[in-house]
Amino acid sequence: MDTMLQAIPIVNNKFWIIERNGQKVGTLRLGKEYVLTVQDKNARYPDLNSLLEKLDINFEQSKQLENKSKSKEFDVHGFPCKTKPYNDIFDLKRKLPLYTKTEKSQSFYCAGYYGIHFDNGWVRAYCPKLITLSRNEFIGPFKDKLEMLEQIKAKS
Repeated sequence: MDTMLQAIPIVNNKFWIIERNGQKVGTLRLGKEYVLTVQDKNARYPDLNSLLEKLDINFEQSKQLENKSKSKEFDVHGFPCKTKPYNDIFDLKRKLPLYTKTEKSQSFYCAGYYGIHFDNGWVRAYCPKLITLSRNEFIGPFKDKLEMLEQIKAKS
């Protein structure tokens, strides 16, 4: 393999897509050893040094990790939400922080973390639609995931 290969992480430090000039040519996975698969043929390398001796390969940083650090969280009345909130209100009757995802939207979402009880049991939810909470038993809102998980565990 004469040109530089790029290893794009899919599962951090365990699985990569291998590309040459932007085209996928194979995969690389790490278990007890590195296994490079190209056109249904496997090449095994006992460690990273032996892999790098045989191949001119560049390992890219995980784009997922970059996106997580860049993703911005927003706030609706002290509760987190992923998208930029519009028309945010606090429903005093139900004690819910509500918002829409666009200025003209009629669909309200509830900021924060929730536990929602469906037929199969309690389910975790982050910023569910108001109509979902209206139709089901729920606990929340919670400001963080850990608090939500503790309350769901107590309910189960």
